[in-house]
Amino acid sequence: MNPALDPFRPLVRIVADRVTGGSMGWARVFIAVFAAPVLMTLATLLFAATSALFVVRSDVTVGTVVQVYEWPGETPFDRGRTNYEPIFTYLEDDEERRASVGSSHAAFKIAEGETAEIRYIPGERGNVRMNIWQGLWFMPVALAGFAAAFWIIAIVLWFGLRVVFHRKDT
Repeated sequence: MNPALDPFRPLVRIVADRVTGGSMGWARVFIAVFAAPVLMTLATLLFAATSALFVVRSDVTVGTVVQVYEWPGETPFDRGRTNYEPIFTYLEDDEERRASVGSSHAAFKIAEGETAEIRYIPGERGNVRMNIWQGLWFMPVALAGFAAAFWIIAIVLWFGLRVVFHRKDT
């Protein structure tokens, strides 16, 4: 491919030379090892931005639980627990609305008839979110934990591969 047609090729080459000592073979290994942590970090940032945008655009009100769905936990993180998804009614401009939180969590256990603070976007009929950290920030925090684990594994793997295969490059 003509380098003039690929504006990122010089940048990739400079980074590859710095990180891998000038070997394009090692550049491919570097990309393979660090692709997952980079993608997980981008997903974390996307979910955090989405949650922050929801908080900025939403209003807080008190909702009344009219129905609660229950599901047994099926993932390794919530196995043996029950997850709850409450359905709320709330007032917006003197009109009663009904909405779900759109997800389930063990922290969402609220009995029918009880009230809780919720966030909703005025004028939209989408899901509401409970005004607690699990309702607003659970996904970004969980993804950040996965991203950190991916980065640790990638760094250990990168240095391990460099030590094991260093003799072949010299």
